[in-house]
Amino acid sequence: MKLFDSHAHLDLHQFDGFRGEIIKEAFDNGLAGIVNIGVDIDSSLKSVELARSYENFWATAGIHPHDAAKFDAVARERLEELAQADEVVAIGETGLDFYRNLSPQKQQYRAFEEQIELARKLKLPLVVHIRNAYDEAIEVLRSGGADEVGGVLHCFAGEEKHIDEAKELGFKFSFNGTITYKNSRAVILAEYAGIENIIIETDCPYLAPEPYRGKINKPVYVRYVAEKLAKIFSPLTADEIGRITDVNTRRLFRLPHEESGRIAYVIGNSLYLNITNQCSNNCFFCAKGSDYLLRGYNLKLAYEPSEEEIVAAVGDSSRYDEVVFCGFGEPTYRLDTLIKVARHLKNKGARLRLNTNGQGSLINGRDISTDLAPYFDRISVSLNAPTKERYNRICKPQNPEKAFEALLEFTRNCRGRIPEVTLSIVEIPRVEIEACRSIADQIGVPLRIREFHKAH
Repeated sequence: MKLFDSHAHLDLHQFDGFRGEIIKEAFDNGLAGIVNIGVDIDSSLKSVELARSYENFWATAGIHPHDAAKFDAVARERLEELAQADEVVAIGETGLDFYRNLSPQKQQYRAFEEQIELARKLKLPLVVHIRNAYDEAIEVLRSGGADEVGGVLHCFAGEEKHIDEAKELGFKFSFNGTITYKNSRAVILAEYAGIENIIIETDCPYLAPEPYRGKINKPVYVRYVAEKLAKIFSPLTADEIGRITDVNTRRLFRLPHEESGRIAYVIGNSLYLNITNQCSNNCFFCAKGSDYLLRGYNLKLAYEPSEEEIVAAVGDSSRYDEVVFCGFGEPTYRLDTLIKVARHLKNKGARLRLNTNGQGSLINGRDISTDLAPYFDRISVSLNAPTKERYNRICKPQNPEKAFEALLEFTRNCRGRIPEVTLSIVEIPRVEIEACRSIADQIGVPLRIREFHKAH
């Protein structure tokens, strides 16, 4: 399992005498990286020193709200100096803590505001601690221009509205061992945030997960957080959660991650094939509007792969429940390659599905349902709107006069030729579900409602 502990405090005295053993244990058990979090000048310096001693280990530099009373001009200068070390990937842990109030609130505000300013100056993301002050902290982030750098709300325990507000500012949300506790509200918050917006942490030595609650927490225990998230985001496995949150963490902290576009990628026990970037739609909700990242996979192809490259990427298709032609592009743009690969896989006994926007016949200038029929067991056609006018607004097709009718006609032609034909919609506010269901009923096919964060 590939895991990244995005928030640890391994410099603290609780690890004196066996710090090296704890770090070795973590990496020996599959951790891909650790970020050690500075909470004052001394711990920030120790974090940098640790990062210089271990591979795949990074540091932050910051002053915690508990120590905000110590934030003066000298501390600011020293913090900026430390933050320019190559090993430092963020400013923080900073923020507001109105629960303990170990520093006066006025001084917490000042230290928080100045660290946001420093993050903007150095172009580093923020690691933010908030307790009993979510409304106030998000307002400081907003007014301070934190959206220029983004960051993470560590050990998130706010409300759904705070997730919405923080997303607008480009922030992620981290969860730790508390999500494993009985009746933890973190379960609801994580599900609301969506796995694309989550990173995982231990906050060690604090907040150990079940079954170690009350004991010293360690980076290796981050796997319990991944396992809990896998239950929340089923059918994703803990391995998949690890891969997704690893990429989320690396992107957040500007660390090296996979850059080349994937041809084949696995979700659950299905293999997905990404054969083109081309698409005849520009749907407003599509993730490729900002990037081509899906479930931790980069799907932006540098070129269109050949039939041989696609087949090689599949490997042994018998390992999967089905092979799905999908990706962010429209597979029928490459009809010849699509059919050749499908024929090869069908001869190997694979069960095949095509996810399409239904415009393949329009794209190719003829009815292609007969081309697909010998090979595909299932076809899922993205509908997303009940009328041409709504479809054009939501999906923004290249051919607004013909696209909507073309997808309906394609669906009708596939019905009866393909064993399973489905219309699908993404569950977003602008999509009229019942009106779309009526269209599916008229054609005689089922309607599948896809959660936005589970686009497949």
